[in-house]
Amino acid sequence: MRTFVKRLAVLALGGWVAAAAGCAGSPHTRFYVLTPVVGIETSNPAVPSNAGLAVGIRRVALPDYLDRPQIVTRAGPNTLDLAEFDRWAAPLAETFPRILAENLAGLIPTDRVAAFPWPKGAQPDYEVTVEVTQLEGRLGGECVLIARWSVFGRESKALLTTGKSSLTESAGGDYETLVAATSRLIGALSRDIATAVKTIPREEE
Repeated sequence: MRTFVKRLAVLALGGWVAAAAGCAGSPHTRFYVLTPVVGIETSNPAVPSNAGLAVGIRRVALPDYLDRPQIVTRAGPNTLDLAEFDRWAAPLAETFPRILAENLAGLIPTDRVAAFPWPKGAQPDYEVTVEVTQLEGRLGGECVLIARWSVFGRESKALLTTGKSSLTESAGGDYETLVAATSRLIGALSRDIATAVKTIPREEE
């Protein structure tokens, strides 16, 4: 009986050691965040400030395949890869509008840009909606961002301007450079929207 118990103990210990060794050898999960891109407009004192202008990011619609923690890359014309150990630190549906708002605040420039839901009582002069149809990259290839966007007035809710941005950046060979390229793409999209907002006559509010 004692011999049997000892054998069980040895087997259990061996299983625990094997499991621990397996865990120790598993890849380490890396988490990534998007970052705002500061435009040259923010550092140019000759550019007038629109500090009184309020802009609200009403909605950013992303493709359903991006609604996951894993970073998605293009593997082929009809296939995608999900990086099991390279993940977003927060959902893209939350970080994309926030980064867009930070970029617009620096590019317009104004200190009154917020993503929905904006603070109680806030009344944006313009509301921005974005529909992203493609946001992906291929390691060793390119990152692509294609989006349609619209700017609406505050009181009349009239459509003031609309546009489509088709943007590319070199993705690099790893996920860190791919995420950096994605941040630059959102920065480029922000510049397109900021340029449109700044050209809207204020009388049309």
